[in-house]
Amino acid sequence: MYAITGASGKLGSHVADQLLDRLPAGQVGLGSRRPDRLALFAARGAETMSADFDDPKSLARLFAGRRVALIISGDATNDRRRVQHKVAFQAARAAGVERIVYTSFTNPSALSHFTVAASHAESEDMLRSLGVPFTILRNNLYAENIMIEAARTSGVMAQHGSLGKVAYIGYRDVAAATVGAIIQEEHANRVHEITGPIAVDHFQIAAKLSEVWQREIKVVELSLDDYAEALVQRGLPEFIVEVLTSLHAAIAAGEYAGVSSDAARLAGRPIEPIEDFLRCA
Repeated sequence: MYAITGASGKLGSHVADQLLDRLPAGQVGLGSRRPDRLALFAARGAETMSADFDDPKSLARLFAGRRVALIISGDATNDRRRVQHKVAFQAARAAGVERIVYTSFTNPSALSHFTVAASHAESEDMLRSLGVPFTILRNNLYAENIMIEAARTSGVMAQHGSLGKVAYIGYRDVAAATVGAIIQEEHANRVHEITGPIAVDHFQIAAKLSEVWQREIKVVELSLDDYAEALVQRGLPEFIVEVLTSLHAAIAAGEYAGVSSDAARLAGRPIEPIEDFLRCA
């Protein structure tokens, strides 16, 4: 009855795990570009298979006979992402899927500083015009993407936008909210803002890590150009440098500071505050 794309990814694997905790395994179909990475889920009884946004036939197989499909957004360049999402949405409709759940991003707008935001806005518009009931989940930044290990090693958190507040939320909590959106029927044609319960900046994060580790963690605010150069020096490709610098420009502009209770309502439980997440770092 349910299908998940990208089920071997960081978010998808959490969703698959929690969905299998809630439903009979025979009702769950899991797709991935690397189906070999789904072996543990197959051992639990889920149907696993290859599913690639660039292969419509593989998507048709995944969606066949499924009532609800979770389409986890891709990680390609904007132009390719737009095409991939259109292919996935159309494949779900053609297969007779009754509702599509899509993982979008906070502030999906062409006016955002974040270059990827425009493709999420276009994907949401495509989904609304598809003629299939939908649920859109606008996920805020994942807590796991905070550069905790770099801070542990160097004692420094160096980036642009250190004063920008973000309502971080962990994968486990995003997955719990996503599972709620998948199996609860009342979310058709609704948009949910998936955030943590509090927004913090990097100075607050550094203060908490300093407390947890019992040593000072410093924050170094870089200009956007210096931050981009630091990413280049790390050997990151030009596309990723552009994505990360634009993301931090959006953070600096306060685009991710909004807090919503949607995730807690969908999950049916409180969402872990970022302080608790950092306490376990």
